[in-house]
Amino acid sequence: MLIGSTSVLPAVKHIEVDPGQKILPREISVSGSPRGLQALRPFLRTLEDAGYIIAPVDLKAKNQSALITIHMGGDIPPHPDHNAEAEAYELTIDGTGIHVHGSYLGITCAAQTLRQMLPPAALRPGFRGDIALPFAKIHDQPTYPWRAVMLDVARHFFPVDMLRRLVDLAAFHKLNIVHLHLTDDQGWRMPVDAFPRLTTIGAVRRETVVGEAPSDVFDGVPHGGYYTKGELHDLVAYARDQGITVIPEIDLPGHMVAAIAAYPQWGNKEEPVEVLTTWGISETIINTRAETIEALKTILDEVMEVFDSPYIHLGGDEVPSTEWEDSSEVHDLIAAEHLPSVRAVQGWIMDQLVAHVEEAGRTVVAWDEAVEANIDNSAVIIGWRSPQSVKASIAAGYKTVAAPQQHFYLDYQHSDNPAEPQGIGRKDGLYTDLDKVLDYDPPAGIVGIEAPLWTEYVADWRRAEYQYFPRLCAVAERAWNGSRFDKDQFMDDLSRQIERYHALGIDYRPLEGPDLHWSRIYKTDEQ
Repeated sequence: MLIGSTSVLPAVKHIEVDPGQKILPREISVSGSPRGLQALRPFLRTLEDAGYIIAPVDLKAKNQSALITIHMGGDIPPHPDHNAEAEAYELTIDGTGIHVHGSYLGITCAAQTLRQMLPPAALRPGFRGDIALPFAKIHDQPTYPWRAVMLDVARHFFPVDMLRRLVDLAAFHKLNIVHLHLTDDQGWRMPVDAFPRLTTIGAVRRETVVGEAPSDVFDGVPHGGYYTKGELHDLVAYARDQGITVIPEIDLPGHMVAAIAAYPQWGNKEEPVEVLTTWGISETIINTRAETIEALKTILDEVMEVFDSPYIHLGGDEVPSTEWEDSSEVHDLIAAEHLPSVRAVQGWIMDQLVAHVEEAGRTVVAWDEAVEANIDNSAVIIGWRSPQSVKASIAAGYKTVAAPQQHFYLDYQHSDNPAEPQGIGRKDGLYTDLDKVLDYDPPAGIVGIEAPLWTEYVADWRRAEYQYFPRLCAVAERAWNGSRFDKDQFMDDLSRQIERYHALGIDYRPLEGPDLHWSRIYKTDEQ
């Protein structure tokens, strides 16, 4: 018999461990509402995969009892304004069984705690051993209501089954938001019925730069892909069942080369452009014409039809103003609208789109450059450029999510070890190890934490998992527990988490360094 443990990451807020353990019978009776059973489903499915029979019972019938009882009270969606108690749960394991209390969201969190309390081997499909869980009483809730992981699917396209995998792994770490960066200079992944060339033209680049940019070496291989609306609808529903919101990002007014390649009339110049084949920041941005703004509103309408998220991300980062500075149309606009500078044009565009999104009952999210563009104060800002940018956003009165690149950008290499596979900023010695993730002390006033993974150098899902793990576990710890944190305890518990990664088939980066598969020294074809 294998006995589970109370070593859980992110760490629970309060736990009392009692002597003894509950042996799970091969047939497990469960009582709860259909919604409650749905919330606990990841745990129940894990038991089924281990050969256990799940038998729901009706406690209204005489002489009925259940090994697992679910008491659900409430069904609150994630939101930066909600109290963290919306995701609180209580879990008791004793001689009578397993008892779970919470809202739907709280029970989804309890399901992942229970999965982690299982022996790691029990997470491996096909496991057929006997299991016992330790007696414990747990009272738990997150510190922040916004706990997010981002995947850039524009630089490299990831099929929708990989996005479902990301949802599963986010849920396992009690993250509650999956942010999809759907568009950029190098590819457009969101289908828009009104503008079909966004995917027929904008979704494919003819080749991709090789090695660290800037480089004049290319692979000569077309790269592309896009999702159907049906795939995205299903992904949103799949995530919602696990208490996760999928937030779409349409990056504008910069990072729009793929869109302008498809619809040149949205650009500032007459010369046609192609979907970008290299990395970096392009000076090609959208124009300020009324018909272009209306096109963007139409795009956002279709995005909001597919994604039920309360939030729509509008990008707002890295917007060079060179084309606007050279445009007589823009200078006429500045005079007509009494704008103080060319830089204010970005805020003028974005505020129109903020108003449009808000009319639909949604909230805009933007990167922290939008603060300098004076975007409307109703927007949620993700502070990415530095810890100082996070604090500046808070001071300016915005709801702010902390994602400082120096601590939470997971496209950075895990270390400065020359064996690490290529990452952003390699030539500048940039890296983000576990210590840098764990040492960031979130400032007062933030509504949450997010870890982005940009994919310039991440071309497939195995590499994505290598970049995410185990660092995403550390991000999740900070997002769940905030400043209430024991680094030594985390590192002790991480060894158990890595056993779980083995069982789940997660392609994590070993703590001791790159293994033979990923090493640039031993596997030069990975460079």
